[in-house]
Amino acid sequence: MNFEEHLARLGDLERPIAHAELKALSDLGPEMLKAFWTVWRHFPAERRLAIVRELDELAEDNVDLDFRAVFRACLSDPDGEVRAAAVNGLWEDESLATMNRFIAMLDDEAGVARAAATIALARFAYRCQIGDLSAAEGTRLLAVLLRTATDPEQPLEVRRRAVEALGYFASSKEAQMEIGRAYAHSDLAMRESALLAMGRSMRPTWFPYIERELKSPSPALRYEAARAVGELAEEGRPLLPALLPLVDDEDTEISLAAIWALGQVGGASARRVLERLARSKDLARRQAADEALAELSLDEF
Repeated sequence: MNFEEHLARLGDLERPIAHAELKALSDLGPEMLKAFWTVWRHFPAERRLAIVRELDELAEDNVDLDFRAVFRACLSDPDGEVRAAAVNGLWEDESLATMNRFIAMLDDEAGVARAAATIALARFAYRCQIGDLSAAEGTRLLAVLLRTATDPEQPLEVRRRAVEALGYFASSKEAQMEIGRAYAHSDLAMRESALLAMGRSMRPTWFPYIERELKSPSPALRYEAARAVGELAEEGRPLLPALLPLVDDEDTEISLAAIWALGQVGGASARRVLERLARSKDLARRQAADEALAELSLDEF
């Protein structure tokens, strides 16, 4: 079966999406990508969205498949949901060209696409933190994120995601001030993002705020505080006494976040608790504890 036949099958709404046809979209060169785009535009938006999401899942399960050319093309798809899904599909692409595409998408007409692009920019902010990007690129990205976080014309979902990415700019006074403003925001979702940013910044000045929210009556804030401790890694060990009760939280999502955080923080106390949880009758907690213990073992190796 040739490439055009695979495309025709993908567009046949009477047929379920088959992995055999999807695999034909791996490693597309310029000519095949042009042929793909010519046919793609005639697929209904719902079909295009389903295909992009399936490609993302397939790529996660099979490292030999490379759909980046398709995902990059779909950043220009007419549908905002498809563009957002294409951003998600490029989760491994760390090229500056892709970062620039994401920056350009902060002006996308669809809020969902802007939010996806802002979330994706956080990994480039992390690369700035660890020195993988030049100082000039870091300065440019910081300015973009600050502008986005403070732009009243942006949806709150976009602004809060920009705050999360700003967490990686620990040495920026402006970024840290914006995190503080987000924490004081009246909207709960913005305060959740501020907590995550506090963990990413790894600044001890934020530790008391994280510790307080580990005991919050709000499940959403407890969850984000647990994640923030995990972001702190070894630096989060002073917060273990406040984190440990959350492994038995009645909210499973909070419990799993706390267990994950223990695997990131490490130390003898964390290991003892994880070994206990690895014997739990609760399957989800047991599996999470096993994964966290495996993470600890990798760090020790």
